Amino acid sequence: MFITVIASVFLLGVVSADTGNNTTNTTTSLNTTAVEPLASGIQISVTPTALNLGTVDPDGLERAYYSITDVSIRTSGGILRVSVRASGDLISINNSSNRIPLLNLKYSIKYDGPYGPIDVPKRSFTTRYYTFWTYRGSVNIKIPVNYYLTVPPYTDPGTYRVTVTYRAL
Repeated sequence: MFITVIASVFLLGVVSADTGNNTTNTTTSLNTTAVEPLASGIQISVTPTALNLGTVDPDGLERAYYSITDVSIRTSGGILRVSVRASGDLISINNSSNRIPLLNLKYSIKYDGPYGPIDVPKRSFTTRYYTFWTYRGSVNIKIPVNYYLTVPPYTDPGTYRVTVTYRAL
């Protein structure tokens, strides 16, 4: 009994939130306006765009896939926020009632470079965006991401899929 896991990796880059590439936060008590410029000229790519984590026994043991994904980001300035989320449980392509809980798919980041450290301890993917890095200024970076997968005992054999989305804004 073997299980194959495939993760599709998508990316989302937002160049600006509005005209002028600024967001406005109005504080009523002071009657003032604070302007926080978003990152401009965002380019984001994720390689590879599809991962095959191979054939995995349903034995409840966690397997590590180190630096299996690279998230490359380039901006020309402003405040950059990078986040990630997954679409939901890993679902069998043959029978959608067969699932591996999303809690069993985890990631971590350990990067130390010219933009300072990015340290995300191992954590499960969630369906909500989790911002793992914020930076002010121009950026040209490649962030390696580690994945971890645990296939619970008695999981039905098959190919399971999930979509992981990286967002930069």
